[in-house]
Amino acid sequence: MKNYLIGGCICLLGILIIGIEPLQRAINDSMNRGTLKGAETCISYSSSELLSTETIRSTCVNAFQMPLFDHDHATGRAGPWMEPGVAGWEGILENKMPDFVTTWVQISVSIYDPGGVEQEYFAETSIWIDPQDEAEFRMKIPALKREQIEGIEFCENDNPAPKACMEWGVKRILGLSI
Repeated sequence: MKNYLIGGCICLLGILIIGIEPLQRAINDSMNRGTLKGAETCISYSSSELLSTETIRSTCVNAFQMPLFDHDHATGRAGPWMEPGVAGWEGILENKMPDFVTTWVQISVSIYDPGGVEQEYFAETSIWIDPQDEAEFRMKIPALKREQIEGIEFCENDNPAPKACMEWGVKRILGLSI
């Protein structure tokens, strides 16, 4: 009995010294990783007069998001956009999952030369797509040059040996469970 009383006093003293909030944060980090609740709790602990609400939200979402398993759960319609000296990809992505929010995507753009040799380019962006909803995206692909995609058509679906065409797809998805 005496040992329990001493242990309880040590725990109470520890809580008084370090405070309850750091303990609550540690519990939230371990118990709610990958969940919307974890990100929301992180936001509630992170009020600041120096940081914008959007910065706090982005930081907490990045800290709590987790890889989602099947990249087929995010599909959409997209294509190249070009400005002088800049090329990228834009379109609409759809989150097909009923119980996850999509928070980040990585896409790949493959360009095939006339001999069928592939050059693959990657781009990633933070995005917010509610379950079974869609959102617009636009991202620069620094390594992709405007000249590489001008005049090139999209590849035929399920073409086993694409030549002189381009295609794109979602490579990785991160998100939060509801």
